[in-house]
Amino acid sequence: MTARKLLFALFMLVLCAGFSATAQQSVETPVRWRLIVKPSADGKSGELTVKALITPGWHLYGLELPAGGPKATSFDFAGSTGVEFTDELKPERAALKVEDAMFNMTLSWWDANVQFKRSFRILDPDNAVIKCKVSYMTCDGESCRPPKSENFVYTYKPKK
Repeated sequence: MTARKLLFALFMLVLCAGFSATAQQSVETPVRWRLIVKPSADGKSGELTVKALITPGWHLYGLELPAGGPKATSFDFAGSTGVEFTDELKPERAALKVEDAMFNMTLSWWDANVQFKRSFRILDPDNAVIKCKVSYMTCDGESCRPPKSENFVYTYKPKK
């Protein structure tokens, strides 16, 4: 085998290993979360966005599900200080209603990225902290991941 062919074979092996690692990462973590907080220009209010980045082929269960099925997605803002939430958390779009063969019931889910938004008022700028705990479950039609929770903390920094 020539050096050029050996180098090409080695390159392809490394490339394939990289794709395999990326695919494994997606399966191990089918949903990744992001918290984005945007205070208003005057620093008296703001809006938070929680983004669910869903791996293709997987789905994230809805906010309300019937008993006996998978765990519904839920958000908990307990522990937040110095802020007052002025509305309920709302998804940017409605979840799909699907007859789920694995659970033998009609369930709701998102099968692509989705954002949830909520407005707030800043009551104490020096001590404003938003804490968000999201609990969720994901499946791909053949298997499910156990319910999981992730925590986010945003500390407001007042402009001086």
